[in-house]
Amino acid sequence: MSSYFLGIDHPPGYPLLTLLGKLFTLLPVGSIALRVHLLSAFFGALTCVALWLVVRALVADAVSAYTGAVLYGLSATFWSQAIIAETYTLNTFFFFCLFYLALVFLATKNLRVLYVFAGVFGLSLANHWPLMLLSTPCLVLLLLPARREVLRASPRMLAIAFVACVLPYLWMVVRSRMDPEISFYGPISDFESLLFFVSRQGFRHVDVSQSADIADKLDYQGFLLMEMVRQYTPVGAALAGFGLIRQWRRFNLAIASALLAGWLGSSLVLGAMLGFDYEPLMKAAIRRYPLIPYGILAVWLVLALDALTSRVRRGAAAARAGTFAALAVVVFLSHRDVNVRRDDTWARDYATAVLESLDKGAVLFVHGDDDSFPIGYMNRVEGFRPDVTLYNDEGLLFRNRLFRFDAPDKGRQLSAFVRGSERRIYYASAGLPHEFSMKDGGLYWEVRKDIPGQRMVFDLSGTTRAFIDRMETMTSNDPWTLHQRDTLRRRVMSVLAYFKYYEREVFLSGGLSTYYDRLAQTPHGALGRLTWFVLDKADPAEFLAWVNETTSLLEKTGSKSERGWPPYMKGLLLLRLKDDAAAVASLEEAVRIYPNHKNPAALALLQYHSEHGNRMAFLDIGNRLFIGQSLDLSTTEKLRQLGARLGL
Repeated sequence: MSSYFLGIDHPPGYPLLTLLGKLFTLLPVGSIALRVHLLSAFFGALTCVALWLVVRALVADAVSAYTGAVLYGLSATFWSQAIIAETYTLNTFFFFCLFYLALVFLATKNLRVLYVFAGVFGLSLANHWPLMLLSTPCLVLLLLPARREVLRASPRMLAIAFVACVLPYLWMVVRSRMDPEISFYGPISDFESLLFFVSRQGFRHVDVSQSADIADKLDYQGFLLMEMVRQYTPVGAALAGFGLIRQWRRFNLAIASALLAGWLGSSLVLGAMLGFDYEPLMKAAIRRYPLIPYGILAVWLVLALDALTSRVRRGAAAARAGTFAALAVVVFLSHRDVNVRRDDTWARDYATAVLESLDKGAVLFVHGDDDSFPIGYMNRVEGFRPDVTLYNDEGLLFRNRLFRFDAPDKGRQLSAFVRGSERRIYYASAGLPHEFSMKDGGLYWEVRKDIPGQRMVFDLSGTTRAFIDRMETMTSNDPWTLHQRDTLRRRVMSVLAYFKYYEREVFLSGGLSTYYDRLAQTPHGALGRLTWFVLDKADPAEFLAWVNETTSLLEKTGSKSERGWPPYMKGLLLLRLKDDAAAVASLEEAVRIYPNHKNPAALALLQYHSEHGNRMAFLDIGNRLFIGQSLDLSTTEKLRQLGARLGL
């Protein structure tokens, strides 16, 4: 969407990618989405060319260069990022171009090469500057033997790099003030706003989780090492390990040290810096960051193959080519099923199902990546259901924002909008503030002003039922798609559970039991069954059995917040059964799993200790989980009330 509308992407903005993407939207082929996907493929191919040049310069053998380039192109994660609209192949293209330019300068001492190097480096910072800066020590070490020449040329190099970097960001600022259709935060009004945007300060809550600890960092180190093995199969990884050792004999100290620094930068060093919880969605995010280290692995792999095949007295060239072909076939077959996605239409199907089912002239509030991007693309770019008006409930992304993203009274403004609108209002994420009844339809919620009071009603339309079938026949291996499917499984299951316990006749006669039984066997379907209204109706023994079953299903696939939910619901049940000791233990287990102020078990414990006068226990939880955190107004008021009961 950003490329199509020449808009402003999420921080740090990626202005260069947006401009290049706009050029690709002008190609006379396929959909707009396909054209921007081709941008990644284009720079993926150019990255392989740049890597070919690097290997050719280092090893001086054409077959080895082709081996490295082809294997890198077929590696699991690079391939996956070269077929979707993303920023990572442009980043790898810049890095390996810079590496090659540095090698050329070391060989020729031509200052013009250094100036080109500076310009390319500046442009790279207008793409994904965090990953490029993590890889910069590699380039510094590589140029160290020519440090005198580099220092003499540094004033002009810095000027060139500065201009190349600043110009795209300057365009971004100017463009943001033109109020484009897509603009993540809206107009960038001053230098402070620009610094906030480019430095990604608004994403601090994403980069650092309150519940992450040293164990998460260690888990990520192990995960990243396993990802290294996955890229080229265990055989290829073993060869790369041999190449890492071999390089200290084959290359000079500067080149060998540079390659090692480049491998460490956006892999293990970055993994140690990030504060992510170790869970499936974050693993999917972090596995994309080490594309540069994966390319360096290809260099080491080639170095190992070259060393081994050079020992063949006769037919060394044939042995080298045969080994390359065999390894390329194995790597291709290992990653083909995951990365050949011609039938993966999940995002389009989801967005179409949601938009098709809305009333004419409806308003739909979207929230996160899962709904904002696919629905926004179909509605704004492809013009599907132009009568539907999209808003982001955080004031992000779309031009028609109701308030700024940092407005202190977003809840009040949303509630006022809902109250004053005469249109049908839907929202894709729970929590839209209003004082009316609402209908949960599985795929989204609907404001129902025609139903008195603040009641919750449930419904599963024909469109939603058809999408459940689509959801359960999906064969995608994409982790983001699987995450959205699991989220929808949980939401749909909560609706099915309502019908099972509150509208039994509809549940049985409407064919809903089939969907219920199917989803109950999945981890997130089982999770969706553990709701407050089921707790009110289900037999306690049956509910406890579901808690145990869900805990088992989520053990290896759930996030911390998801794994903390079953013991939380168990604690609520035990409180109702007057088993306070077991209830508190279960709630504490939920907090141990997910030690975050967003965990409802934390507030439940605070409420229990407040009601029972346990001042020290109350303070312990409050200090550990709530002090120093950014809390919403309702949580702050709740804490004030609970603390007042204890004289705090």
